[in-house]
Amino acid sequence: MREGRGVAFLASQVGALSSKLWNRAVEGIGVDSRTAMLLWNVSLAGGRSQRELAATLGLPPSRIVGMVDAMEERGWIERRVRAGDRRTKELHLTAAGRKAVDRVMAAGAAHEDRFSAGLAPAERAALVDLLEKLSAARGLGPATHPDF
Repeated sequence: MREGRGVAFLASQVGALSSKLWNRAVEGIGVDSRTAMLLWNVSLAGGRSQRELAATLGLPPSRIVGMVDAMEERGWIERRVRAGDRRTKELHLTAAGRKAVDRVMAAGAAHEDRFSAGLAPAERAALVDLLEKLSAARGLGPATHPDF
């Protein structure tokens, strides 16, 4: 370790900056980072219930209720009664929700390009591999974020 600049410090330093810049990017399209994460997760597997989605995200269901309500009010998602279990409501993207996800994904791609500028493609791929290894070793899910 070089004078306090080990993996943990550097990952924290770079991660904090990335989060700050990401928050600015999604605010520019009218959402916050938590809404972007939730919207993206709904798009990954439409038809999950709020409870199933909360379990995927590792959150209590009550934590996402207000966010789902707000996204429904914006016309981005709709709740549908699950076939065979009318007590369970599934979450599905609407056409407007799909457009919102597309905007989030475009912002994500632009953020990725800006943030990884200065790395050669092979360096970027190697860094992604190493970070995925650290993430998996700590039980972090591929579609979640610990700051959610």
